[in-house]
Amino acid sequence: MRIVDIQWRNYRLPFITGFSTAHGVMTVREGIVVLVTTESGITGIGEVAPLPAFSAERLADAALLLSELAARLYARTLHEALDLLLTERQMGTKAASTLCGLEMGLLDAIGKAEGCQVCALLSPPGFVPRTKVAVNAVIGARATEAAIAAALDAISKGFHCIKLKAGWGVSAGEEVERIGAVRDAIGPAAHLRLDANEAWNLEEAISVLSECVPYDIQYIEQPLQAHDLAGMHALREAIPIPLAVDEALHGLESARLVLDSEAADILVIKPQLAGGLRAGQQIIEAATERGVGCVITGALEAGVGLAAALHLAAASPAVTLECGLATLPLLGDDLLIDNLAVRDGFLAVPQGAGLGVALDWEALDKYGFILRD
Repeated sequence: MRIVDIQWRNYRLPFITGFSTAHGVMTVREGIVVLVTTESGITGIGEVAPLPAFSAERLADAALLLSELAARLYARTLHEALDLLLTERQMGTKAASTLCGLEMGLLDAIGKAEGCQVCALLSPPGFVPRTKVAVNAVIGARATEAAIAAALDAISKGFHCIKLKAGWGVSAGEEVERIGAVRDAIGPAAHLRLDANEAWNLEEAISVLSECVPYDIQYIEQPLQAHDLAGMHALREAIPIPLAVDEALHGLESARLVLDSEAADILVIKPQLAGGLRAGQQIIEAATERGVGCVITGALEAGVGLAAALHLAAASPAVTLECGLATLPLLGDDLLIDNLAVRDGFLAVPQGAGLGVALDWEALDKYGFILRD
């Protein structure tokens, strides 16, 4: 089947409340929904959603490459188009999210044409994709009491893993007290992981994390600056809490650098930043060879991109920890007809062909905007 049309629509979605990290507060999320139509009338959908706080890529950059690639993909078969995207990624194309969104659309179309899920297309031979994926709740409240209340609410809704944002610039004592209070509130059975979003230097990280050892921290995500792999290695030597990299990880090249530096126990993979679902698979394979774990997370994108990341997690036998895919409730809309709901700490993989999701065109009209550089 050959491609006869590629169209796209921009969106700007508000966060229900400002989403806070050590990088700052996000109030809106912008991106692009991509539609790839074949000569047989099948339309695959994808999502382009760069995350400027994590990389230098802007939505305008992604849109420019999208226009260029759309012209080159026209009249190619779906599989020829996938090969072209792979070549672009190997050449080091900067707009990783554009490659990711187009790849989603192509895989969605292929799945629809073959009557199978995207996770089935991605799964290794002999592996039956999971029907649901364990996910974590994200707690970004700064005040201790507010963080406790949010964590208890997540536990009451069935979550078994809490990711607590840290690195607010308070003293080490206050930071440890807040973390300890959340652990006491949720009890010993629930998993507790931390995310500092590059907030600390090595001395600060050792000061805080050495005091957190009794709280059974599953892992601490990106405690140091993304470029400080030597510091991450030193921190791994200094404390027993596993370290994860997030901002330090983009494509396969950066993953290999992290692995060679022995800078992490876990890689946090965002397909939007990695350059696609198949790029994510390459990173998982490289990490698994080194005995390093992986977690799949979204990039605070809308429902199409989140669904694609969910399919990747479902197709990956090496991914066994809870994934960061419970973020859609943070947005004012997910742009989907049917919600991807978390139940008992799990996110069910849509069962339809392809990605298994359908666009809510009314919502896309409501939140659409014209991109001006």
